[in-house]
Amino acid sequence: MQLRKVLGTILAVAAVAVTLVGFGAPAQASNIGNEGCTPGYWKNHTDNWEEAQPTDLLATKYSAVLMSSVAGVTMLEALGLRGGPGVSGAERILARAATAAYLNAAHEGVGYPWRRNRPGLDGRPALVPTVNAAYDSDDRATMLDLATRLDNDNNLGCPL
Repeated sequence: MQLRKVLGTILAVAAVAVTLVGFGAPAQASNIGNEGCTPGYWKNHTDNWEEAQPTDLLATKYSAVLMSSVAGVTMLEALGLRGGPGVSGAERILARAATAAYLNAAHEGVGYPWRRNRPGLDGRPALVPTVNAAYDSDDRATMLDLATRLDNDNNLGCPL
């Protein structure tokens, strides 16, 4: 578990460095509210993605994914994942919800209640570290609880 956390930290720092050097810092959409688009919306509207590409690995957005069963999954693939038994099933369920959440939080046209790297609406914690912590927990119940919470917010109603 300790090695997993160390590797996750190293990879997170590397991902941030690549983002800052290669592409500039993310714009951090500022529109916040009670809206959210489903994984199905994002899966079928890849032309509407902001600050992400369908071919981006999910691990470039959530560093803890690198030590999970969804390490090599693209963001588009994550939107179509189904669950299953055990921790790996929970990792897939969380990957689907977390991908839609990331896209919602990145899009200025969606008043999503979560922010990626800072607290959101009504005391919601920052999305990225919360998802990373759920993956780091290696606990099925923790991952499913967060996936359910994100899924509820991803179904608030899509204004796009």
